[in-house]
Amino acid sequence: MIAKTTIGNDFEGALTYGAGQRQGRGKEPGEAPLLVVANLIPGTPKEMAQDMRAVAAQSKKIQKPVWHTVLSWKAGEVVSQAQKVAAAQRYCELIGAPIDRHQVVVYEHRDKKHAHVHIYLNRVPIDGGPALRTDNNFYRQPAITRQISQELGMDPIPKRRRSLRALDPTKEAAREQVSRALKLLLAQADRGSEDWLALQLQKELIGVRYTHDKGGVLRGVSFELNGVAVRGQEVGYKGAQLREALAAPGLQAVTGPEVAPAPGADQPAVLSKPRRPEPAKRPRRKGPAR
Repeated sequence: MIAKTTIGNDFEGALTYGAGQRQGRGKEPGEAPLLVVANLIPGTPKEMAQDMRAVAAQSKKIQKPVWHTVLSWKAGEVVSQAQKVAAAQRYCELIGAPIDRHQVVVYEHRDKKHAHVHIYLNRVPIDGGPALRTDNNFYRQPAITRQISQELGMDPIPKRRRSLRALDPTKEAAREQVSRALKLLLAQADRGSEDWLALQLQKELIGVRYTHDKGGVLRGVSFELNGVAVRGQEVGYKGAQLREALAAPGLQAVTGPEVAPAPGADQPAVLSKPRRPEPAKRPRRKGPAR
C-alpha cells in the first residue's frame, strides 16, 4: 500500500471528484461508493463541503484546510471493504488526524485495476485544537503505510530501487545522524529561532546553512557533518518545512478510537452524526425613525 497526498482549499471540488461527479469525468454508478463519514451528516458533496467549510472557518491561519490522500494497493491484491475502511481510519490516526477530532470523508474508486480509496480530511479539528500539520509528509507516509499493511495483514509494496550514490554508507550515516538530531530538537516545546537551531546543531558537530529570499524568509537549508553535505530534503526538512516546524507549537500525542466494524456493502460507515452548523443570522436592518 502507498499513500499520495495533496493539500488544497476547495472542499466541494475535492468531494465532487471523490464522488465521481466531476463534470466531463463522471464515473458510472457504483464506481465511487461512499465508505466512511466522520463528524458529518452524510449528504451530497456540496452539503458535506458546506459543513467542512464551517469548521475550517474557525481557524484564520489555515488557508488550505483540505487534505486529500489516495491509499492504493497493488494491482491484483484482494482487499475487502472492511480492510479499506480500517486502513483509512488507521491512516487518519497515524497521520495525526484521528476520526474523533476531525471531519473525514472516504470514497472508494473502482475504475482501476488496483484497489484504492480517496480520503478527504478537514485539517482544522472540530474541537478547536491545533490544525493537522503538513510538514515532512513525504517522509512520514511510507512508514505509516508499512505499519498499516503489517497490522491489517496486507502485502507491502516493494521499496523503490535506490541509486548507488544514495547507498553510500558514509552519506547514509550522515543523513541518519542529522535526521535524528533534528527530530529531537524540533520536538522540544521551548525550541527557538534559526539561530537557536544552528547553535544546538553545532553542539552535535553539525553545520547548517540557511538560504533566505530578499524578504528574509527561509527558503532552503543544508547541513554538513564530518565533511559530508546533506540537503534539507534528504532529512525531511526543506526550507518551508523547517520554517513551519520552528514556528509551530509543540505537538501533543493523540490516540484515535478503535477501528469500527465495516458497514454493509456500499453503505458508508457513519462514525458520528453531529448537527449541521446553523448559518449565522444576519441582523435585521432598522428602518428610519418615524
